[in-house]
Amino acid sequence: MLGPDMVSASSRVPVVQMDARPLWVQTPVAQQLGLRDGQIIQAVAEVRDQRIRLWLKDFFFELPNGWVLKDGDKPFLRVSHNASGWGFLIQAYPNGQTSTATPASAAFGLNQQASAMQMRGFTNLGMLLTQPGGFESFTRLISNLGMGKLSGQSEFSDMVRRLLQQRTSLAQMNPITLKRLVSGQAQSAENLLAQGLPAEGDPKSAIKQILARLQQETFEGVDKQESNEMEQAVRELESSQAQSAQKWLNGELSLHVVLPFVDHEPVDLHFQKPARKPNQEEPPLTVDIHSRSSTLGEIWLNTTISQGTGVDLVMWALRGEVASLAKQRAGELGLELGAAGLNLQSFQIFNAPRPLVRASEASGTRGSVVDTQA
Repeated sequence: MLGPDMVSASSRVPVVQMDARPLWVQTPVAQQLGLRDGQIIQAVAEVRDQRIRLWLKDFFFELPNGWVLKDGDKPFLRVSHNASGWGFLIQAYPNGQTSTATPASAAFGLNQQASAMQMRGFTNLGMLLTQPGGFESFTRLISNLGMGKLSGQSEFSDMVRRLLQQRTSLAQMNPITLKRLVSGQAQSAENLLAQGLPAEGDPKSAIKQILARLQQETFEGVDKQESNEMEQAVRELESSQAQSAQKWLNGELSLHVVLPFVDHEPVDLHFQKPARKPNQEEPPLTVDIHSRSSTLGEIWLNTTISQGTGVDLVMWALRGEVASLAKQRAGELGLELGAAGLNLQSFQIFNAPRPLVRASEASGTRGSVVDTQA
């Protein structure tokens, strides 16, 4: 299970020659490379503009920040394959061993006394920490659940009901409902139970209960594809929680959630706040919102809240009429925020797609933020 101790340990394990975090690899790429579980292969590092790429044959992989590699380095990678997918574990030596570490322990800085269960847990956690962001399977599952075969099965009625509660009406959205939905995805069931709190709002636990029941019995109309969709939805939620927890241990806030609606397309939210440095004032909170509306088109909104009340907004809209309407209503928005005790300091509106995310955040991790200076 994903608990605070496991996430905490993953961030403070000692480095063995190099920073060794699993690097997530998509299954089609792994198949084209002919990878095998446990295989040791050598890559070539390319460093350009503070971005690191690992080249394997004709493929390259962008690495997240924290990897200690120089241009031209040729690190050895051990291929890891389990139920979560494919990944690479960087090795200090070709055989993955040092005088005091086994291949698995070298990858995570563990001593030889660590149990096999601990090592499997760290491997799974490492995969979650490097999994690309997104909630495609989760939102698809919630959208189709009411029409699927499970909704007609009495054995699943309570679990299906709990999952359908993740959907709400955008027209009736209020702060209490928003807090409930965000909290349900932000805190893992394991963390809530460890604090002696109920975990009824956690969608991941409901999906896991359904999967456990499906493993026990065969139900008519429920096929392997639906089970795979649920497993991927769990990985998406666990990945978001694990990556958020790792940031939190470093004093940062970086939380991704998705809001499914019954009357609107899903909306992605990213809450972010950097760690506060000594002798510095409280850093601003940013909230990135991404909506793909069938009526308004694709919209991105970056909100920065500083000193508790100052609000700066940047909006990108693909449709010209939507951008024009936003400019016309900017004054009304300022009045509404003022009534809530907030001060709209600036509001920039662009009839264009959102600029690319920062290069340092573009691959391998969640936490991508909009470059509002573009």
